[in-house]
Amino acid sequence: MQIEPHDPHHAAETDLQDKGLSHNSVGVVGSVVLGISSVAPAYALTATIGILVAEAGSKIAVVIIAGFLPMFFAAYAYRELNKVVPDCGTSFTWTTKAFGPYVGWLGGWAAILATAIVLSNLAGVAVQFFYQFLGDALNSETLSTLWENRGINMLTCIAFLIVATYVAYRGITTTEKVQFILVGFQLLVLLTFAVTAIAKSGSAETGIGFSWDWFSPAGLTLSAFIAGLSGSIFAFWGWDTCLNVNEESKGSEKTPGRAALLTVISILLTYLIVATATQMYAGVGTDGLGLGNEEISGNVFGALAEPVLGDPWHMVLYLAVLASSTASLITTFIPTSRTILGMATYKALPARFASIHPRYLTPSYATVVAGVVATPARGRAQPRTRLRCWWTHGERRLRVAACSPSARADLCSLWAAAMAIAAASGI
Repeated sequence: MQIEPHDPHHAAETDLQDKGLSHNSVGVVGSVVLGISSVAPAYALTATIGILVAEAGSKIAVVIIAGFLPMFFAAYAYRELNKVVPDCGTSFTWTTKAFGPYVGWLGGWAAILATAIVLSNLAGVAVQFFYQFLGDALNSETLSTLWENRGINMLTCIAFLIVATYVAYRGITTTEKVQFILVGFQLLVLLTFAVTAIAKSGSAETGIGFSWDWFSPAGLTLSAFIAGLSGSIFAFWGWDTCLNVNEESKGSEKTPGRAALLTVISILLTYLIVATATQMYAGVGTDGLGLGNEEISGNVFGALAEPVLGDPWHMVLYLAVLASSTASLITTFIPTSRTILGMATYKALPARFASIHPRYLTPSYATVVAGVVATPARGRAQPRTRLRCWWTHGERRLRVAACSPSARADLCSLWAAAMAIAAASGI
């Protein structure tokens, strides 16, 4: 590798290599939009609100804020690292400078494999909501459950991955324009849902009045707090995408760091507003529409959309969740491809992985590789099933998620695909 050891100071280091990416293409607002789209707030909320209530009861706001704090401090630390090393390889480059090339190589591969798994699972989530939306729109139970067919699920997932790969391949400006639409739409729908839920909370059967006590940790046990915190941290995943577009940003040393901080703050406010409104309308009971009801905890918006927004406007909320998962799928190609590009630029991967498209100025080869590597995992297990197992096994959730045969199979298939592609490229 050609990265020199880090000499601590507050100016950008001079040994960084230009990779040929499009410069001055993304501003602060665009970077924030990319970060929010990667987090997928609409999907994260519908998947986690019920889980947080099951663990923390009415103290949802407490665990959301608790999950925000480590993310905020991490974003602040990333901002400082980016000031000194504004490199799209981010954690790979920073770790290499801090701990040496071997640790950096391992960190880079860990990031690539993690995001590749996320890509495959996001495709699965998008497919599920796609067929459920079509089924509800056309009033077809058969169509709404079509995602459960393994063959159809895999083929549709591949179609989603191809579309997402194409958008990411076309350049950062194309991705940014698409995300402005998808993110703007889902945030507008979430705000509309929150306002309507608050307005109707007084007449809702299970509704409860607002209380500042929801923001106090008093009465929350340590075990419930830790369990809820795990779900909250999961809901913030993805904000660091802002840093991976640092070389394509206007002011690469400052803009990405500011965008990262603004992203986590924006996500916090979105979660608090929507979660509080949902709690006011549905309550935290275990019956009916109560958020503690296990029958609706896996997809809260699926149960509350029609009672809150009415028919046919409830379909807009379903569409927002679909847009959320699709937006996240597209944006997650950014950290994967940029990490691969950074590793290839500094000789941790073959030079071919550093190929830049002459017209779109994107890491074209790395982007296609990310899409191909994400495909094998789709033949193993349904992502929502594995996510549900993670949460419903209580204190065993981390062990179940990490050690389940399907998770090991995903990792093995992804690693085998990565090694096959690397071998074909001349490693």
